[in-house]
Amino acid sequence: MEVKQRLHLIFYRLRYKVQEWKLKLSQRYEDLDKKGRERLTIMVIPHTDRRTINFVISYKAISVFIGIMVVLLVISAVNVLSHSGSIHQLTELNLTNKDFIRQSSKMKEEVNSLHETIQYYYERISNLYIKLGGDPSRVSKGMGGQAGQFLALQGTPQSDITDESFRIKEDIHNLKLSSELSEEIIKLIKKRKSIIRNTPSIWPTKGYVLFPFGKYISPVTGKEELNRGLDIGSFPGAEVIATAPGIVFDTGYSPATGYYVKLSHRFGWKTIYSNLDRIRVKKNEKLSKGDILGYVGKSPENPIYHLHYEVHVGTQALNPFSFLNQIQE
Repeated sequence: MEVKQRLHLIFYRLRYKVQEWKLKLSQRYEDLDKKGRERLTIMVIPHTDRRTINFVISYKAISVFIGIMVVLLVISAVNVLSHSGSIHQLTELNLTNKDFIRQSSKMKEEVNSLHETIQYYYERISNLYIKLGGDPSRVSKGMGGQAGQFLALQGTPQSDITDESFRIKEDIHNLKLSSELSEEIIKLIKKRKSIIRNTPSIWPTKGYVLFPFGKYISPVTGKEELNRGLDIGSFPGAEVIATAPGIVFDTGYSPATGYYVKLSHRFGWKTIYSNLDRIRVKKNEKLSKGDILGYVGKSPENPIYHLHYEVHVGTQALNPFSFLNQIQE
């Protein structure tokens, strides 16, 4: 019961307050309306004999006029600020555009410099690849068909952009191709290095050329004979070494050649060492380049201390002197 009475009391208090506010607002509006109906008389009194001019205007009209003027001033201020902002934005855009042009020019110079560097290394890598025996058809000269499109577009407003685009595409193409050629060069060098390593390319013993490869007058028979190898004069017992890695496939002795050793190497190479005093290796033994296989001696048919050295590819004898100290690893 007390709660209900309290709620009624609050309701009547609120109702009283609302009526009080309405009364105050109504009174205020009446005062303003009454004030607005009041009039002012503006008199213009000339200094001549003309009559006085009277202007009658109400406070309400003055208030409306002042309100319109304030609104117009606000709108004008907004327009001025907006125009100033637009000018500021245009100025910033102009500065940004100049900065962009300057940066674009600098970037163009850097792209041209990078293009020249890439072209320089691409040409060097291509030439090295061809000199090492690479396939010339793999060496491209640039972008090919796109070059015609580039030339056709020259003279158009977009020629500068097309120029840069073409150069960048060409550089990417050449860099990719240079990478592929570099890998091929590494393979070719490894292969060539393997060939050089397995090619008979060092002197088999210390000495001097006694009789060269080819036809010569034999001091034993006094007749012209064909030398299928190289006779190297040396001291008795001088070490004889393998001129390339290989396997001993034959050893033996004959009155004409004395003791001999035959080695087989990779890529079809064969070397023969004869006129030996002693043999230090056995058949099927693996030797490395520089391993000692025997010692210089003489044979019953040739009393001169020397090493007879032959180089064969398959069944064909080659001039050993062409390889001695001519091929370096």
